[in-house]
Amino acid sequence: MKQKKVQSLSRKLFVNFILSCLLPIVVVSFLVSYLFGTYQYQEIRSRAENNTKLISAYMTKYLNDIDNLTKAPYYHSFFQSRTPFEDLTPYDQNKVGEEIGKLLQLTTYSREDFGDMLVMSDGNVLYFNTSDWYQYLPTIHPLTGRSWYQSALDKNGRVAIIPEKDMTGADEEEELDTGSFYISRKLNNMFLQDQENVIMLNLKTDDFENLFSSLTSKAPLIIAFTNDEDQLIYSNKPLTKTQTAALKQQKVNYDHRNWLCFSQTLEHYPLTVHVLLSASYVIDRMAIFLFMAAACCLLCSILGYAMFKKNNYWIERPTYHIKAVLGELQVGNLNSRCEPLVIREFNEIGTSINAMAKQLQETIRNEYELKLAQKNLQLQALQSQIQPHFIINTIYSFITLNQIGEQEALNDAFYSFAHLLRYVLSRSRETTLGAELDFLNDYCSLCLLRFGNRLSYEINCSEEFKSLSMPKLLLQPLVENAVIHGIEPSEVPCKLFVEAERHGNSLYILIEDDGVGFKEEELNSPESIGIKNVENRISLWGPDIRLYIYRIDGRTIQVLIVPFKEEKHEDTGDRR
Repeated sequence: MKQKKVQSLSRKLFVNFILSCLLPIVVVSFLVSYLFGTYQYQEIRSRAENNTKLISAYMTKYLNDIDNLTKAPYYHSFFQSRTPFEDLTPYDQNKVGEEIGKLLQLTTYSREDFGDMLVMSDGNVLYFNTSDWYQYLPTIHPLTGRSWYQSALDKNGRVAIIPEKDMTGADEEEELDTGSFYISRKLNNMFLQDQENVIMLNLKTDDFENLFSSLTSKAPLIIAFTNDEDQLIYSNKPLTKTQTAALKQQKVNYDHRNWLCFSQTLEHYPLTVHVLLSASYVIDRMAIFLFMAAACCLLCSILGYAMFKKNNYWIERPTYHIKAVLGELQVGNLNSRCEPLVIREFNEIGTSINAMAKQLQETIRNEYELKLAQKNLQLQALQSQIQPHFIINTIYSFITLNQIGEQEALNDAFYSFAHLLRYVLSRSRETTLGAELDFLNDYCSLCLLRFGNRLSYEINCSEEFKSLSMPKLLLQPLVENAVIHGIEPSEVPCKLFVEAERHGNSLYILIEDDGVGFKEEELNSPESIGIKNVENRISLWGPDIRLYIYRIDGRTIQVLIVPFKEEKHEDTGDRR
């Protein structure tokens, strides 16, 4: 059978340290980093969406004021008359222009964002107010052919928003000027439907810079406005024509960084508000946090490992000492003894081992010459029951329980181990079936520490049979064979079943498992000392007692048949 690889104590402790200490720290650190980054991203994204709504609300109010202002000329009688501007006398023309100027000046008196203002009718200027009259000379570019004029006519009474400089001929990578923009509209005359009356305002964006600079955000923001023709009206950062066209997408690349774009179109005006959030900023913040978390994990790992090595010495030293003593006992040096240990549980194990070694020495010395052959069989049987490797594996299990903090399970395991050793070290050679089954229960419970959910067991016996006298430690090799050859190599959970029941005038002691089983050549091999010892001891117990081992339907069944003595069980019926 292929022997399972056994790890050293130092390696096992180190692996437990990584799994129980370092790994949770790393997982928690990176989980916290991820949650922090997600929270930061959601918070910044929510702030950007709120800023988009806030800016949209402000621009709606702002354009409402401008909209009302552009409607002011309607209060003049000229726009409700049947007389074209050309038919008016020069005096009346000047009077109309003067009255419209006073009307507009009254409504724009306190506005610092207004630049140029122009009112036209059929190509004629009714009112004109500008600081740079040169750019409006018709000889340079006819006013009726300019974009703000044509857009106002296209809107037919609704507000048109136009950039100051036409983007049509601009280079794709040239930064666009957003220092000011035009708002224009057509003033319809209900009596002269074909009359082209247009009012134009040139608005400065300086107030936007001051207003939007007060918006709070942890991540860098870009605020931009575009009209219904996707032309850039305003931006707090320089944008090119290519970047302006990309504002329709959810992700924008600007200044070699990634930005998330949130857009909202105003309900009553041809203006779309874009707020760009730096996604690279969030990623950089997460990277910094992850780096700090990794540095803290590394520092904690170094300090934790140093403390681990120092504090685990008190576990390693007694374990290695007990292992060395057991190794000496295994090779036959029964004079080897465990030193007093500072840990109570290990000291109790060491004391039990010393008592066991002393008991073995006394037994060998007292009975060697009288019953040499029988004693050799008994010693071989005893040694096959509680091999040092079983004790070592049990100690490793104790260490593991201690490492993971399973104090209650550790206490139960210590009590089971103490009961097991007390039973083995008892001086009596004979025992009862009940005591033997109690011993097997302790033995199986310790096996559970090693196999976990791979092993389950059940032990059943009627009270009337527990007083049956039998040799001590007779059934343990049979159970051990079931565990080692049947359950340990199995890759699926197995069940061990021990039961004593009456059939006729005999007591059947069954040891059954659903493991992989062991082959017949393994039972007959020279290494199968446990089975041979059981057969030899059975022959000493009684000539009519039989042991059968067979496998059927995927189960290995070991049956010990013990005939009843009539004087003890003459009134007992068949319980099957």
